[in-house]
Amino acid sequence: MGELIVGRAALLVIDMQHDFVDPEAGCYATGANAIVPRISEVVAAARAAGLPVIFTQEAHRPGGVDAGRELDPGSGLSYPGGGPDAPVPDHCVEGTRGIEIVDELAPQPHDLRIVKRRYSCFLGTDLELLLHNLDVKTLLVTGVCSNVCVLWTVGDAFQRDYHVRVLEDCVAGSSEVENEAAILIMRALTTGEPIVSATVLNALQPVRIA
Repeated sequence: MGELIVGRAALLVIDMQHDFVDPEAGCYATGANAIVPRISEVVAAARAAGLPVIFTQEAHRPGGVDAGRELDPGSGLSYPGGGPDAPVPDHCVEGTRGIEIVDELAPQPHDLRIVKRRYSCFLGTDLELLLHNLDVKTLLVTGVCSNVCVLWTVGDAFQRDYHVRVLEDCVAGSSEVENEAAILIMRALTTGEPIVSATVLNALQPVRIA
């Protein structure tokens, strides 16, 4: 395996919101509730090591005016209740509980937060400006959905020359099959080998930034 952390690292927690994490939600990412404790542990370790922790939050205006192609028939096939003629269910609508990050991962005042309208955390946001100003070279990635927002973000980060590390036991997808497929794709953009939370936790142990 290549070097895990190159230069300064930041932890990215993608869209761990009720509409993706709660099992009864229309856009539940399979197994998302199970990865919350592991992500929480990594977040705590990153904070203790002085690494920036960046939370992203998908947000949509009521009525779907900013939903784009997600309203197309068939785009919701992988979600509960989806089918060949179903769009992605309403999710992360401003003013609803579903948009909120789950309590176990609630951002602290010194954490950073990115609000986004599309899959990639880079598209239409100031994420790249933050990473540049923080002199971040390695991006540690967790969250949902592995086959959608995580995948698009990892690809964009790779093309922007960041060292991307996906914590494979800290991501969940629209289905187990799609999660596994996405992980294989993203693995090729990282070290080429599996990375899990325990590996990152061990790497952060000696790291302490004044």
